[in-house]
Amino acid sequence: MTRIAACAGGALAACAVVAGSASAAMNIGGWGTISADMGGGALVWADSQPAKTKTFTYWRADAERVRVSGNRLGSRDEPVAVRTSAGPLTGTEIRATGTARGFVLTASGAAFAGPVTWCCTTDETLEVVVSSDSDGAAPHPYAAGMDGTRVRWIAGGPGGAVLGSADPVENAERGTSAAIPGRPGPGLASVAAGIAAWGDVGGSIVRWGVPSDAGVSDIRQASQGGRVVQVRAVPGFVVAVVRAGGWRVTRTDAATGAVRVIWRGSARPQVAAGGRAVAIGAGRAVLTSRGGAARKVAEARGPIAAVATDGSRVAVFERVSRKAKVKSRTTTVRTTAVRIAGRVR
Repeated sequence: MTRIAACAGGALAACAVVAGSASAAMNIGGWGTISADMGGGALVWADSQPAKTKTFTYWRADAERVRVSGNRLGSRDEPVAVRTSAGPLTGTEIRATGTARGFVLTASGAAFAGPVTWCCTTDETLEVVVSSDSDGAAPHPYAAGMDGTRVRWIAGGPGGAVLGSADPVENAERGTSAAIPGRPGPGLASVAAGIAAWGDVGGSIVRWGVPSDAGVSDIRQASQGGRVVQVRAVPGFVVAVVRAGGWRVTRTDAATGAVRVIWRGSARPQVAAGGRAVAIGAGRAVLTSRGGAARKVAEARGPIAAVATDGSRVAVFERVSRKAKVKSRTTTVRTTAVRIAGRVR
């Protein structure tokens, strides 16, 4: 079925594409930048990469989702695509809403603010762009999530950081925006039910609190012991990727503010959080943690582009390359493979 979406104006568009059929092999063309999440019976992801035509290059982020049953991936579709000629998409993040295979997507660039898109209505025929402003001076959305019936997002710009809120179905045009402290950037913000968290560009602390239309209340903060480069929040705790000599992953308890290092390594990891669990992709190792030190649960077949977890299962996005003949010439074909790699330990 063809989806019908509200489209962002200006140099940026968030539009629907045609749904795909079920497929046992989940492959994504190319080695784009992947953001992923799992919830509501679905694995969702956004793939950001350039698209070249004969005359010019534009940039796109394709949001996809696939049903998850046990350790099997079922039917897959691609309800939303964001396209722009304004420049690379550096702030693409996707979060599952936790119900009805839904998700919220942000797609901003270094020089422009992008849309915040919610998917989908109960009959799965409509996506809603709840916020869109291609003005470079507008706050750039870096993360969004579902909090009750409201889509909330954290954005930043020359005027400071804000928490935006809107109902995607009822009175979507009546959004709110409230100032919050700090200077977030790409990867440095996260929103989930009852919690918003963010870090500062080049900073070492993580802030978190309770989001509402009036802003974020009960704001707390904790030092992570190094430069924070990524933040991920779920109800109850915040995960951060920290550069401190080597790399580490920390878990901060939202109630107590206690910070615990759950992984250390020499290369930057990929992280995800869901339920009470954290998933980590380090090199080709897939690890999980329920609060203690991360334990290896699987080995990826190639470098890990992203991981996702719903608290019980772990999905991995693996970089795969193979030789293939194209018009009598042997060339290297790059794809990203998606699979459920194992269970949380």
